[in-house]
This record gives sequence, C-alpha cells and structure tokens, in this order.
Amino acid sequence: MEILHDSSSLSIAYDGVNRWLYVEWKGPHNEVSAVTGGDLVLRLLRQWPCEKMLNDNSQVTTDWDKGAAWVGGHYYEQLAQHGVRFVAWVYPPHWQARKSMDKAMLFVTRPMVVTFDDVATAYEWLRLSI
Repeated sequence: MEILHDSSSLSIAYDGVNRWLYVEWKGPHNEVSAVTGGDLVLRLLRQWPCEKMLNDNSQVTTDWDKGAAWVGGHYYEQLAQHGVRFVAWVYPPHWQARKSMDKAMLFVTRPMVVTFDDVATAYEWLRLSI
C-alpha cells in the first residue's frame, strides 16, 4: 500500500493491488474532523481515482452525530461524483460512534455503502464488488 496521509487521527493509503483507497479513522472525532478528513479524502481521490473505498472506523472512540448529515448526505454524494461506486464501512466497537454511523447512513443515496463489524469481512465484500 502507498501511504498518502498518516496522522494520529487519520491514515489514508492507496491499495494498488485492489485499486482502492483504505481510509482509517482513529481516536476521537467530531463534526470538524469529519469534514476536514472527508475533504482530504476527496482531494486525494483526484490524484488516485478509484471506484472502491474501505472506510475503517474500527478505531473511532467518540460520537460525531453533528457531522452525520454532512457525511451521509454530502460527503458520500461527493465520493460518488468522484467515481467511487462501492464503500465498505467498518463499524467501531463503541456504541456512541456506531450510532453516528447509523445516523449518517440515513442520508446516503449513493454510492453503494455497506456496513460491517470487522475489516476482514469488509475487505472481502469490497474485493468481490463489481
């Protein structure tokens, strides 16, 4: 994997074998960090266009309810406009962050987004998506 961005709260890599972005959110997040991180992902998609994204929230530790409408309604729509067709979205173990994901999913119309409890299952689903 080619590391495109790495910080304590967000890592983004391009998986050249599978031709997708791997986005790993870590620690506490809120509306501001969701928007800032989402904008970074969109900028990187211009340089590394791909149709698939593995969105790993398994290490998120807080809720980000105030950003849920933006993530589900705006961010995912922008991903689709950038050519992303499939997103495997991995739940965190913390219920507060998990409910933020569920809230965001209420606003998603495209691309196809499927939620998972673990990275391995998400990876396999994304690999087989065409």
